[in-house]
Amino acid sequence: MKKPHEMSRADLIGRVSPLAPVLAAIAREHSFSKAAEKLGVHQSAVSHRITQLEEALGFALFERTTRQITPTEYGRVLCAAALETVDVWDGAFDRLEKFRTEGTVRLSVASALAMKWVLPNLASAQQAGLDIALDVNDRPVDFSAGTMDAAIRFGTGPYPGLHSSLLRKAAIVPVARPGYVAGGRGLEDVLGDSDVTLLKDAVGERDGTDFSWGYYCAKAGLSLDADRKALAFDRADLVLQAAINGMGIGLGRTLLIEGDIAQGFLAPVGPAVAMKSAYWLVCSPEFAKTERYARLLAWLKDQMK
Repeated sequence: MKKPHEMSRADLIGRVSPLAPVLAAIAREHSFSKAAEKLGVHQSAVSHRITQLEEALGFALFERTTRQITPTEYGRVLCAAALETVDVWDGAFDRLEKFRTEGTVRLSVASALAMKWVLPNLASAQQAGLDIALDVNDRPVDFSAGTMDAAIRFGTGPYPGLHSSLLRKAAIVPVARPGYVAGGRGLEDVLGDSDVTLLKDAVGERDGTDFSWGYYCAKAGLSLDADRKALAFDRADLVLQAAINGMGIGLGRTLLIEGDIAQGFLAPVGPAVAMKSAYWLVCSPEFAKTERYARLLAWLKDQMK
């Protein structure tokens, strides 16, 4: 066996490092038996490991008496290093736990929902102790890339391979700037008026989320001329802004229109129709086990109710 002066620094560290928790426990308890109890092992195991280490190093680490264990000069040096090592690892795992429970949540949201609902409510998330880093993106999130923690999706759900939590069911309702539709006119009459422009969400008309004039009219029992005058936009919030500007009648849905209606920018011009699509919070199965996910889900459900 090599003597200490014949061993490389790497060899010495390799001998001592695995026993850092044992050395630290002995340094704190001043007893092999109490250290063994703290570590959940037998005293004989602790004694055997220390004896093997002393033989490998070529010097004693502890003076043993019937009353207590006292570190030698060499032992004090290594015990101090062991205590620092264990403290460093404890601190690292504390930070990991804090990240798991208190870190920033990276949340992906479609542009329309971000503008019309998330941003107006973001201050309440901060008040609730949630730190949300918002990613505005109209494309589905690839969680395998590790750049996002969760996303709010609008669709029929749930989503295979992902943890999916239903946040809120949705309804669609036609809206326009107050006064755009003359008082007393029914929606069927308005839809038959060639001077009235329909505002369409081009994505909703084709993505299968039932956010379309065809779906609305079918459920509301209204007829719709497929060739009637219409303007199409690629985002739902742009449809609503066009309606606010008096450009026509647009379809609005739950969470996108409540703020504008409350402020008098928009008014319903027809009955609401329930949708098959809904709002879902989706994430990886791993993130769904974290406290951050639980707090995000609770906040979203509270705000959306």
